[in-house]
Amino acid sequence: MKKRTQNRFTFANQLVLILGIGLLLSACSPSAQMLNRIPVNKVSFKVVDADGQPLKGATVESNNGNSTATNADGTATIRFGSVGIHTVSVFADNHTPSTTTVTLPSDRGETKTIRLAEQVTYSGNAFAQMGSTQMYTMMFRYLFNSYGYSMELADYKEGEWTKWQISSGGSDDTVVMKKAFLKENEDGQQWWQIQMTNDGENTYTAEVLFDKNKSSIRRYREKVGDNEPQEKPVTENWYSQPNQLTEESIEGAITQKNTEVTVPKGTFTADLITYGVVPEINLKIWRVKDVPGGTVRYETVQEGEETIYGVQLIDYGDNAQTQLNSF
Repeated sequence: MKKRTQNRFTFANQLVLILGIGLLLSACSPSAQMLNRIPVNKVSFKVVDADGQPLKGATVESNNGNSTATNADGTATIRFGSVGIHTVSVFADNHTPSTTTVTLPSDRGETKTIRLAEQVTYSGNAFAQMGSTQMYTMMFRYLFNSYGYSMELADYKEGEWTKWQISSGGSDDTVVMKKAFLKENEDGQQWWQIQMTNDGENTYTAEVLFDKNKSSIRRYREKVGDNEPQEKPVTENWYSQPNQLTEESIEGAITQKNTEVTVPKGTFTADLITYGVVPEINLKIWRVKDVPGGTVRYETVQEGEETIYGVQLIDYGDNAQTQLNSF
């Protein structure tokens, strides 16, 4: 028995030695040495409000697909695997989004301060006052993603549209937004339409051409109020595609099945999906069937169920058409 035990220990020691030698040799291979030379380019971002106070839970997204949220000190760190110029977008509830750039490797290890202004009140001539870049980032922030994750849990068909009521916690002000899948070209590119109305009169309309699978934006047209439609400049890496949740992740996050949820459109039977996106902040999604996009409500809530912002379905249909003669 003692000899058999000794043999087991001898075999285990030999196995560890062989694996260790293998790892050492692989680390010394030309490909491994090349990988080891690639620097990890980290840049930190300090996100503060107009008064210089840190903003916790702000989303920091880069055009390389990385996304994170700021901690209690308002700081977040993004890793970049390549040198060059990268675009970073910062979003925080009740604040106007901001976009900046980093240049690597010169900015490696730096901490950049991003100051976010208070969110614009959508009244009067607010659309004309807000630049198209701010409007673009804000609308896509609410209509296509939350905390960097896609809020489309099911596909839209050509012509289908949804209209949403968006509100912030502690405020009676609401904004109505609409998005529609207008057309898919033969090469797989897709035309989408987004609209925002603040008082039933002033309307902002944009029609955007996405690459296949909405991985990038190729064209962007907009109309503000009664002004003529304009073609807006679009560059590479202008748009960060939301991260698509896996089906396994969605199923694992279901906290209630077949629960009733009431939104302006009516009462639906839904699965409630809950994610902890950052400490003390949850993202809740109500998934349904037979509605374009597969959701009727999503919101972020703080500990204690205090709503930070909420998005609820007002209406949906299947007769969307271009309003800017984009194609």
